[in-house]
Amino acid sequence: MQIVIIGMGEVGRHLASVLLAEDHDVTIIDSDPNVLEAAGDKIDVRSIRGNGASFRTLRDAEVSKADLVAAVTDNDEANIVASLQAKELGAQRVIARVDSHEYLPGWEGAYHGILGIDLVISTRILAAVAVYKLIRSFGATTVEHFADNRIQMVGLRVSDPANCDIRLRELQTPADTLIAAILRGDDLIIPSGDDCLMLDDEAFVIGKTDVIQSSELYFGKEVQRGAKSVVILGGGEIGFAIAKSLEKQNTKVKIIEWNPEVCEYLSETLSEATIINGDGTDLELLEEEKLGDADVFVAASKRDEVNLMSGLVARDLGVREIIALVHRPTYAMAYERLGIDATISPRRYAANQILKYVRPGRVVSVTEIAGGKGEILEFIAHKKSNIVQNDLKNVGFPKGAVIGAIAGKRGISVPKGSDRVTSGDSVIVFSRPEVRAKVESLFKT
Repeated sequence: MQIVIIGMGEVGRHLASVLLAEDHDVTIIDSDPNVLEAAGDKIDVRSIRGNGASFRTLRDAEVSKADLVAAVTDNDEANIVASLQAKELGAQRVIARVDSHEYLPGWEGAYHGILGIDLVISTRILAAVAVYKLIRSFGATTVEHFADNRIQMVGLRVSDPANCDIRLRELQTPADTLIAAILRGDDLIIPSGDDCLMLDDEAFVIGKTDVIQSSELYFGKEVQRGAKSVVILGGGEIGFAIAKSLEKQNTKVKIIEWNPEVCEYLSETLSEATIINGDGTDLELLEEEKLGDADVFVAASKRDEVNLMSGLVARDLGVREIIALVHRPTYAMAYERLGIDATISPRRYAANQILKYVRPGRVVSVTEIAGGKGEILEFIAHKKSNIVQNDLKNVGFPKGAVIGAIAGKRGISVPKGSDRVTSGDSVIVFSRPEVRAKVESLFKT
């Protein structure tokens, strides 16, 4: 595919590096020569310096021949104009990053066909949705849904020694669930039945949504469905969106925000939340507000250092679950090592949502896990695909990947080697990035 990416911030850089690795023809546009030079040092890509919203720059980038144009700068208006200009010049599909909820019709985070643009992505609202999912299942490090919510995946920290050093095939986990991947330090393992869990591993468990909760008991704590009290640091777009969603669930919400004007807006807009004007890293303030009694603390400020420090204070005060936004994705592993339960990178999360609309084949969605060390791919099997021709044990499924679950007319199952995929099935695959191409080949027609 011929792809043009406008804006080389975190979203644009991640998109460009992934798409180039997949052998797409990528052109990048940015007005800052230093940004283009830095990008060129890391990736071999055609670059154009200029205003991505101008006809001249877009013509130079040959957007009339583009299969996809993604406008992902930090400026909403520039992205909207660039997308509309690209569409006018003949681009097949256009995607725009638009963060302000004032331009958007709801709180979904991804919107089709609004503003005359094929797909509009909001990094902030998508991040808020991701945090909301974690709050609704607090105790998990990651929560994702597939196959129209019939299949769920949760990431769980192994804290019970009783389940360690036992081969996975011998663990008495519930039927229709599977430990599909294990993050051990910096290594992502796609395990076999002979592998064992170790203390502090992060296990990615997939299964039927209505039974996945029972499997959580094997990991030292039960993931609860819905926190009763949540404290949010930061009343910006993300904090506001999280609070707005939680109000509908009758969750007790407090927002700590340093800017008095933002506090006033929040007080006027949110009907149930308690708004506190103050410094979220102030230990005295947090103790006074009884932060330690909260089920979940969400560090949602715009500054990584504030999110980390406030999260560590919240942990020391006894908050049960700590979720932090990480604006520089490379910091995520450090956060988790220091005791932050779960992290969300708004820009990286948005980039991953865009990628699922780009990849070839019958891929429904692509979800990164463990900072990009692994991926969860959802496919729709076609009657002419190699995957439906034989028993799974005979299709040549690559090492480094595993089918986590299948959803079809026969119901939902965690498959065995003697099972077969049938046409129309939704197939959820855990894969290391280096073997994804081999997995995709099994689903192509």
